[in-house]
Amino acid sequence: MNHLYVLFDAQCELCVRCRNWLAKQPTFVPLSFIALQSTKAERRFPGIDALKPSEQLLVISNEGSVYRGAHAWIMCLWALQNYREYAQRLAHPILLPFARIVCELLSRNRFFLSRALFKQEAQSVARLLAAHCRPPQTLCSNSRASV
Repeated sequence: MNHLYVLFDAQCELCVRCRNWLAKQPTFVPLSFIALQSTKAERRFPGIDALKPSEQLLVISNEGSVYRGAHAWIMCLWALQNYREYAQRLAHPILLPFARIVCELLSRNRFFLSRALFKQEAQSVARLLAAHCRPPQTLCSNSRASV
């Protein structure tokens, strides 16, 4: 294997940010990113929709191996110089179920997470914090200390 193709959802801010982070990392194996919504995805991988790439991350090797969900994330990490050791740990049978659960939760909630983390204006965040976070009350705030 000497190349990995990462199919990502260009309409999901979380996916785009993950793609940008991956693209900045030094790699052992080059990563090529292809938006699911592009014509390039269907041209390069005819019938790709049968794998339901909009449900989970999808990675395809130059040899034709297909990885979905947690396995796709592990392959992305495996391709990176600074994260290969983590990928090998996550691929261990003890940690793989945990990685699978985390990936499924992120995949199912990626649009919510995108809105919550990246799309809110600073004022909206400030209002949200003001509404839900109250300053701690001191013990003597409403009473006078008697001598």
